Amino acid sequence: MNETTNGPAWMKVLGASLLASFVGMVVFTVFLVGQIGVSSATLTMLPGVLLLAVGLVMLNASIHVRLTDQIELQFRPIWRRRIAFVDVASVRTQAETWYQFGGVGLRWKPNATGLILGHRPAVVITTRQGYEYVVQCHNAEEVAAAINEHLTSK
Repeated sequence: MNETTNGPAWMKVLGASLLASFVGMVVFTVFLVGQIGVSSATLTMLPGVLLLAVGLVMLNASIHVRLTDQIELQFRPIWRRRIAFVDVASVRTQAETWYQFGGVGLRWKPNATGLILGHRPAVVITTRQGYEYVVQCHNAEEVAAAINEHLTSK
């Protein structure tokens, strides 16, 4: 089973805006080279690199769940985790919302990792060590059922 949930439209628009801001920073830096010199103008690009990185992540953000002989969770393009089925204690769905993790994106709190892209249901995978992975997806019920099916067939 493969499940992919793309980032919301507002996230993609914001990511594109950040990339446009990066282009503006490059143009501004080229202008500054003649005025203040190469080394000082280069320092003005440091915030621009942050804009570029965050913009690219926001533009390409998606959550991917893949079930093979293990559970593979991805927050594309920056994070991946594989969980063996023998390490899973329980799987359930929950009406998870962004504010429970303090925002959207790849989020951490004590004993939990959240793959959050808005206000939608999530699959909650609890490991035998008590760690939770909260993964929002379009078909949370189907994903949870598929994982539970793998757990009972092993």
